[in-house]
Amino acid sequence: MKKQVLAAAFCAGCAGAAVAQSNVGIYGVLDLSLVNVSGATPGSAGFDGNDTKVQSGTLQGSRIGFRGTEDLGGGVSAIFTIESGILADTGASDQGGLLFGRQAFVGLRSSTLGAITIGRQYGPEYLAWKLMEPMDDGFAGAGSNFFATNGKRVNNSIKYTTPTVNGLTADVLYGAGEVPGKNTASRDIGGSVTYVRDPVVIRAGYNRLDNAAASDKAVNYVAGGSYDFRVVKAIAIYGNNKGTGSIDNRDFLLGASVPFGASTFLASYIRKDDRSGANRDAHQVAVTWTHDLSKRTIAYVSAARVSNRNGASYHTYNATLPAATQAGAVAGTREVNIGLRHAF
Repeated sequence: MKKQVLAAAFCAGCAGAAVAQSNVGIYGVLDLSLVNVSGATPGSAGFDGNDTKVQSGTLQGSRIGFRGTEDLGGGVSAIFTIESGILADTGASDQGGLLFGRQAFVGLRSSTLGAITIGRQYGPEYLAWKLMEPMDDGFAGAGSNFFATNGKRVNNSIKYTTPTVNGLTADVLYGAGEVPGKNTASRDIGGSVTYVRDPVVIRAGYNRLDNAAASDKAVNYVAGGSYDFRVVKAIAIYGNNKGTGSIDNRDFLLGASVPFGASTFLASYIRKDDRSGANRDAHQVAVTWTHDLSKRTIAYVSAARVSNRNGASYHTYNATLPAATQAGAVAGTREVNIGLRHAF
């Protein structure tokens, strides 16, 4: 009889553990494209300014992640996310080799009080413009080609997000610099406000990042929104960037998203207005076509061109430094990608 009771108790414990684990999900993205970058200044090794490569994460960063919730009762849940970036073209880790470089946080979420999360997480100002811009900070014409990305992912951070009330949501973030004896060194402070009332979306964000010596800071503001006319969504964004030293510039974006059947046409124009005195202005034109092959699989074609003035050196999304023998590709100003993204 005692053995039967012990067996029943053991089985009940296993069932409880299974239920507790049932709210943990595994998800991921594999995104690969064929990319051609051109327009670079030839390097000393004789590189002609063209680079054709297979690239990971053109539409969305390739990744694998784990997230889950636990109901604590009273409308409160424990939540967590850990997410690892993958360079799917080589199998290496993204984000400089960090194991969970995309996100790693834990927190509490209340249906009435909002959510508080702690760890490595996205900054409010970065998300404010990323979620507005037509390319979603991907493709050849990604917004981050021009817009500042201070506070994109913030280590050692705590973030509070309010519940949504009458279409309004706000969040604030504090990232500890963790420099002994200098509380403001490498500190990151951000916040954003979002208003959603179909067909209108309005977002505004702020980020301040102090340098490692606590002697200077970079401050970024962004504001914009969209109006969905159903046949086309019109988008406008303004960014104000005052970086360390003499960095001082403005970004202006006009964009559109046009759905037709399983396809979507995206277009954007970004102008960089340099206020530092050097007048290193630039502008970018980008177009993208996506086609939903299924709910999880998307095919896409994207193209962008950057025009620099007075020594500006802005470049397209995938114009990153190639092999050492291909000097100069980092300044690529024309790009075309053809790719496939699958989410699971």
